[in-house]
Amino acid sequence: MKLTARRCHDLERTIFALPLLTHRLRWYATTTARLLLRRWQAAVLFFGLSAALGSSLLSNIATLAYPLLSLLAPHHDVVQRSLHLAALLAFAGLWAGMQRAQIEGGPFMAFLKSLPFTARQLRHVDVLVLVLANGPLLLLALGAMAVTIGHQRPLAHTLLLGDVLVLALVVQVAVLEQRLASLQTLVLVAACVLLAASFGTRAALAIEVLVGACALVVLWRGPPPADPTARNRIQVPRIGRTGTRTGAVARFAPLHLSLALLWRERRNELTGKALTALAIAAGAWSLARIFEGDARSFPTIVIAQGVVVLIMSGMLRFLHLTHVDSASYFGALPLAPRWWRPFDLAVVAACCLPLLAALSIAAWDMGATTPWHATASVASYLLLLAALSLPHLVTDRHAVVIGTIVTGLWIAVTFVCLT
Repeated sequence: MKLTARRCHDLERTIFALPLLTHRLRWYATTTARLLLRRWQAAVLFFGLSAALGSSLLSNIATLAYPLLSLLAPHHDVVQRSLHLAALLAFAGLWAGMQRAQIEGGPFMAFLKSLPFTARQLRHVDVLVLVLANGPLLLLALGAMAVTIGHQRPLAHTLLLGDVLVLALVVQVAVLEQRLASLQTLVLVAACVLLAASFGTRAALAIEVLVGACALVVLWRGPPPADPTARNRIQVPRIGRTGTRTGAVARFAPLHLSLALLWRERRNELTGKALTALAIAAGAWSLARIFEGDARSFPTIVIAQGVVVLIMSGMLRFLHLTHVDSASYFGALPLAPRWWRPFDLAVVAACCLPLLAALSIAAWDMGATTPWHATASVASYLLLLAALSLPHLVTDRHAVVIGTIVTGLWIAVTFVCLT
């Protein structure tokens, strides 16, 4: 009778867990509706541009899934492949960190924690919500698997991509539960090294199956989450301090507030966009070096600078939303309406400027352009950032499409004027 009662109790909790999952998915879809729309707009726009160039469907998918397919390059050694795997897992953790509030359930979870759900049941729901949140990343992974199957690659290649998916989910759950301690990090590093060392060997298939199975067990039956530690908050100086620095503090206080909000509230988004922009800049610099400073080098730099500005301009929307959330407090201060816009623009421009300047200096150093043209390209794209602030702040629902069109036209005009 005890076993039957326990099974009935487990069945009852499972039945109640279905509405829990439904409400959590609804919360995520509602809080990220516009963000999801922007992501899928970007994916559809990419496929549309690729189709216009006459590429095949499989070729378009291979281009989109290049970050994962490059993991299978045969000329990489163990160190390179291990670092590549670690970078993919770190990006997955960063992706979950950028959406922590939406994935965790927000204020809705305060009510759920009062219900008789176990920590493991709540964790299972977290995993299922993460699958929805990883939609664009899953598109990359499934595309990479389709390419390996279409090109008749070995089964071990497809299984390796599957292991990356499962390990990414393990990292994301650890990030959400704030328990990515040294032990978990060492285990993940060991898994990356093991997968990299076995790639191309006879034992690759068995090791990949073993790593994938262990990761699935840890993901679904792992330890319950620990209590999250308190976050360290940045101490922002008060605007009205007495003394000789009062005027300076009051004069730079809005800029200081924009910087503090960007770092305190949008740190993960800033890190993700900065890494993406850095990868674009590094790729453009590599191509320019391959071209050896000929007539193709500076156009490559010009296009990369436009893409960097387009990527970093998304921070304007994040900062605007943060200011809107704090409007009830700042409305009591003697500040002008929408006082934050020029300061937010200055902060994002400061984030773009090092990459833009580095690309222009690299083009000038290799003899692909003159100092005047290099400076003019930086100034042009700073003006583009100001122009892109309007779609992000006014018509954010279709900001991806509008921003891409404006950036493409701006790149074309800059290219014609400077080359």
